[in-house]
Amino acid sequence: MILRLLLGMIFLAVTAGCATTRVKTEQEQLQSRVTALEKKAEEKDSEIVDLQYQVKDLSGKVSTKDTADTSVADDTEALAASKTSSHKTSANDIIRVDVSVKNVQTALKNAGVYSGKIDGKAGSATKEAIIEFQQEHHLTADGVLGRKTWGLLKSYLKE
Repeated sequence: MILRLLLGMIFLAVTAGCATTRVKTEQEQLQSRVTALEKKAEEKDSEIVDLQYQVKDLSGKVSTKDTADTSVADDTEALAASKTSSHKTSANDIIRVDVSVKNVQTALKNAGVYSGKIDGKAGSATKEAIIEFQQEHHLTADGVLGRKTWGLLKSYLKE
């Protein structure tokens, strides 16, 4: 009788421990899912900001001529031409966050991917350094300094 009672108590203790472990595991899984969803939301926010800049850039390139006579094909050609045109790189083309070009260049230099002058001019060397930094940190290597890239790069300003 005492042996049965003792075995029953051991069984209850073991199953009670499993229940609390199971709840903790479920909480960890939920937290992991929340973290993943938050990351996706940040990525989408970054995409929205990038698209807003692209719309702003394109709206400045659209001529002010009468758009009533312009066909969809003409608009498509204009967009394609604006993407392939060889215009000079500017800060607005590659920096999509509120930070100075000098700070970006300083952080890139501290990260070991930029060897040019810290002159505050966002040129091709700055863009290439951003691409290299993005590749090293497994980001989309598009040469555009958005929130995700700057989030990682700004830690190099403190060195």
